[in-house]
Amino acid sequence: MDDKITIELDEAALDALSRLAQAHGRSIDEEARVIVTERVVVRAPMSAEEAVRRARAIRAMTPEGVVQTDSVALIREDRDR
Repeated sequence: MDDKITIELDEAALDALSRLAQAHGRSIDEEARVIVTERVVVRAPMSAEEAVRRARAIRAMTPEGVVQTDSVALIREDRDR
């Protein structure tokens, strides 16, 4: 992969990127690649078909006969603590 881009960052952004890179044990370039990849590739919006496929896969993980708790009830219970 030889494609390259060049971006200009203000000092605050570069400092923040540098701190993140250091915390993760990466170079600034490596950290920037990871961030861009996660935001553009991993978190890219999925198609409706993909969303349905994933929802069905998650539903298939629930054993038959297991009653699901209403999420509204769980949220209210958590808020009432």
